[in-house]
Amino acid sequence: MKSSRDIVVDTLQCRNLTNPEGIDFPLLSWEISTSEEGVFQTAWEIEIASRENLLRKGKADVWKSGKQLSGEQFNIKPELPLKEATPYYWRVRIWDNSGSVSGWSDPAYFSTGLLSEASWDAQWITYPRSEKQALPYFRKEFSLDRGVPVKALAYFCGLGAGELYLNGKQVDSTRFLDPAQTDYEQYALYSTLDVTEYLQKENNCLGVMLGNGWFSQKEAWGGAPFSYGDPMFRVQLIMFFDDDSRVVLRSDETWAWQEGPVSKTNIYLGESYDARREVTAWSEPGISPDGWQPAIPASKNIPPCLIPQLTDPIRKKEVLSAKKIWKDPSGNWIYDFGGNVAGIPLLEIQQPEGAHLTIRFSEEIDTDGSLNFASTGWIHHGDIFKDEYICKGSPVERWSPRFTYHGYRYAELSGISGEPDETTLKLVVVHTDIENSGSFECADEQINKLHEMAVRTVKNNLHGIPTDCPIREKCGWLGDVHAYVKMANLNFRMDNFWQKYLGDIRSGASKEEKNTLFHERYNNTFYFDDKPSGIPYMIAPGKRLCGVASPDWGTVIVQLPWWMYVYNGNKAVLEEYYPMMKQWTEYVGSLAKNEERTKKYSSETTSIVYQGLGDWCPPAYKSADNTPVEFTSTAFHYLDTHIMEQVASLLGKEEDAKTFASMKEEIAREIVAILYNPVEKTFGTQTADAMALDLGLVPAGDEKAVADAIVRNMNERSEGFMHTGIFGIGRLGSMLARNGNVQAAWNMFTKKGENSFEWMWKSANATSLWETLPVNEISRKSAAVASHNHPMQAGYDVAFFEDIAGIRPDPTGYGFKTIRFEPLFCDYLPWAKATIHTPYGEVTSSWKNEDNRFDWEISIPPNSTGLVTIPFEGEFTVNGKTWDDHQFPRVESPAGVASYTFPSGRFHITN
Repeated sequence: MKSSRDIVVDTLQCRNLTNPEGIDFPLLSWEISTSEEGVFQTAWEIEIASRENLLRKGKADVWKSGKQLSGEQFNIKPELPLKEATPYYWRVRIWDNSGSVSGWSDPAYFSTGLLSEASWDAQWITYPRSEKQALPYFRKEFSLDRGVPVKALAYFCGLGAGELYLNGKQVDSTRFLDPAQTDYEQYALYSTLDVTEYLQKENNCLGVMLGNGWFSQKEAWGGAPFSYGDPMFRVQLIMFFDDDSRVVLRSDETWAWQEGPVSKTNIYLGESYDARREVTAWSEPGISPDGWQPAIPASKNIPPCLIPQLTDPIRKKEVLSAKKIWKDPSGNWIYDFGGNVAGIPLLEIQQPEGAHLTIRFSEEIDTDGSLNFASTGWIHHGDIFKDEYICKGSPVERWSPRFTYHGYRYAELSGISGEPDETTLKLVVVHTDIENSGSFECADEQINKLHEMAVRTVKNNLHGIPTDCPIREKCGWLGDVHAYVKMANLNFRMDNFWQKYLGDIRSGASKEEKNTLFHERYNNTFYFDDKPSGIPYMIAPGKRLCGVASPDWGTVIVQLPWWMYVYNGNKAVLEEYYPMMKQWTEYVGSLAKNEERTKKYSSETTSIVYQGLGDWCPPAYKSADNTPVEFTSTAFHYLDTHIMEQVASLLGKEEDAKTFASMKEEIAREIVAILYNPVEKTFGTQTADAMALDLGLVPAGDEKAVADAIVRNMNERSEGFMHTGIFGIGRLGSMLARNGNVQAAWNMFTKKGENSFEWMWKSANATSLWETLPVNEISRKSAAVASHNHPMQAGYDVAFFEDIAGIRPDPTGYGFKTIRFEPLFCDYLPWAKATIHTPYGEVTSSWKNEDNRFDWEISIPPNSTGLVTIPFEGEFTVNGKTWDDHQFPRVESPAGVASYTFPSGRFHITN
């Protein structure tokens, strides 16, 4: 066997996580590192053992795959039975295309969780709740007569949210609002926490604090219909000893509870905390049992099953200090934290016992310096959002709310004596602890600022689900997600997060209840409650459903699995959700053919879809026209059929592929015949033309003319700037640049003054993306009462990675198996650079264009190839040699664009 010292297998992951605890089943992945060019994998071998030392000795006692001829290096599923609540160690080696074998990787780890209801010895426990009671402490003392175990794992679910304590310390104290929200009537998530370091010899105490979270939310949005029940929890602690024995501690009636200091809490309205009610050392062993009462088993509203939480938890991230502090006319202290984020306040104070402090939040301030609550949407909930703290009189008191969060830039502190400073009140940023996978930077500061705003706004809205905003709704609107999914995939490792959200959509789609709690978005009459099982609602998860999904919102059930495949190579998600994707596409087709719903428009059409919300939230202008709903909904129906044709073919469902291909062609014929102006070469609006170009609906040969129509519309109808809502903004820059109008795209991104992106921060003081972007005075005024933190507008960021830096997935090898390198803005910038961490490793593109010299450095990870389009004419060199010396194959597109197939490696391209 030929060995290769230059090929290293590293970055081992299981279920896209590093050394995870408590998974359901393993999916194994790795990366390949080498300095050699043109390396690809031809085979792999995996070993799994019960102990790390056995693995290192080559004595894998659980599973040996043997050599498997395969180029796959992620989402490998070992075919073996695994025990529940058990640790495993694994390693891998690979063979490359030269026949060499790598060394074995360093061992990696995973443990399985509790995978069935029968595996849970723990009971769901609660307390006899009354409306005036504070939320409880729970505790359980236990002894370790055998000494401290070698490992201890706690499987924990607190509903609505819970904090686990052991011997006076919170376990993993940066976790927040855990577990993530689900449709609790169907299932809940549990977290697996390594508590080994918290245990001590002999006496120990396990403690739990509960909050209402999403489970017991019954004050906002009209009250009780949104509650699932009273708070409860379940915990099972398994302690592993070196003789392979185990000791199990479970939640049951032997636990005790007492009222705690959290007097009330609501995920929207805020939290009240009375520090005088704190019980000293409540989660430590040895305290007096006086005042503690037995816990009771929960008897109703119990989730029927628990499954492991595999998405990253919400965490407390950075701590921000105020940029400015002042007093408003009412004597309240106003803190400006400099940016609109999702977070919680952090108080550090010295005040008399009983001092009652109140903190309120806003995204805007009035001209007199006081808070302006208009954009918070408090009117829908019945009260202004606030957190309250009653002091106990200690020398220093430090507090943050546990079970709520807010979207805000400004905070108002009242009730305090003396003059506070920047240490008195801070802001702790909270969001799902998603890992960054992409970076972008260029020579233009306005474009950099737009990128930063997009990234910040998306992070502000990842809280176990993709929310629309972090302050007023906090809901997972389906249509918002597909508006920015590609941008999110370029910036973050989203695969586990999206898989969790797809489960939310599916669980919501199985609901049959009628829902009449519509939202202000419903400004037309096309929504109805005769929902077939399997068709989603507008929102997932939760009880605020807002009606059956419209065609332009529900398309996410087809798009999201597809973009997971395109950007992450996740084929399994296509297989899992294929039935639902197919049902949705056929369902929308039935709406188009339903005579009762189409006769008032055109009884002769069979493919035009008239139901929908349309291109949501475009900026306002004096003379611009909005995109007709029938265009956007029908275009998405076309996209659905196009995706389904490809997915069916990929999965070997050839008859389905033919059916969807026929549907696609029929839709294209009608949309062009009815909605396209062949003389003016336009579908009528900027969004319609950008979507048509992106989806392939433009008649062949008219692509440049349609892009020109976008420019003409911008100049004539929207002051030389864009007029698109969430469906157009993510496409406009790329479609202009890719269809001969790079100058227009550049002008749009860099325009100054009113009617520009710059107007957002120069005149509207925006630090995140608003629901309607305040790009001019008209929009700023009309958008003042809407949310100022909406990620659905962030789709434009795709163009920065894919068209400015020039990195995007290619259809010849999705998942970045084939990487297209094609920067299009090289005549407008002196430099740009980006990195994307793909399933195969890191891809980079860094170019400079100065003094008539073009320098371009690209990297292609092993097991991938590049399709490189040179952004200048004439001769070029690669790593100091002419390109023909490398014999890179030339590929020419139907449009005559020449590209070159590069192997993996690092390359320096110059003219």
